[in-house]
Amino acid sequence: MPPSGTPRLALAVVNDFPVVTAGVARLLEPLRERVLLTEYAEELPPPGAADVVLFDPFGHPGREARLREIVEATRARVIVYSWVDDPQQVDAMLVHGAVGYLPKTVDGEAIVVAAETVQRGGSLPLPRRERDTPAEEMVAWPGEAEGLTSRESEMVCLITSGLSNAEIARTLFLSINSVKTYIRTAYRKMGVASRSEAILWGIDHGFRP
Repeated sequence: MPPSGTPRLALAVVNDFPVVTAGVARLLEPLRERVLLTEYAEELPPPGAADVVLFDPFGHPGREARLREIVEATRARVIVYSWVDDPQQVDAMLVHGAVGYLPKTVDGEAIVVAAETVQRGGSLPLPRRERDTPAEEMVAWPGEAEGLTSRESEMVCLITSGLSNAEIARTLFLSINSVKTYIRTAYRKMGVASRSEAILWGIDHGFRP
């Protein structure tokens, strides 16, 4: 709890998927005396409205451009908050203005501590997965209830957004063969046989921002 009279940290979550913002709100509810949470989808916090922004690049085909837009528009410290901790993706986000990376396996206390740290000008440690975090304390991703992994879910998001396999590979720093493997596995779980069916499935299951 902050000292008496200390204003709460203003934390904004920028993500197009309600399941993500709802999950963060649930994690931070017990910590509301330390942090004031606001949630944004397509719009952004006005300058000065947020001290720190959690940006989830999940499902964004133009994630670097979106990150730069957030940094410039909000004038806040931006933390990338993601399931994916691939070094190339993390480095790309840091180059384009993020001040740190936070895996979605952390609990609410870790989120607040990280936000307080970067607000003070501190840095966050290198990405490391917290594999022992209880499932009920983690943020869900679209399609988790249907059995999709976070990586498969992101594939479906990008397919639903109209990206080709080659574009997905470039966006996620993966080989085209890896992309095809993830997509085949996702299709089996979804019960679809074609890209057009996958797009319709994605729209019906909340994969379109």
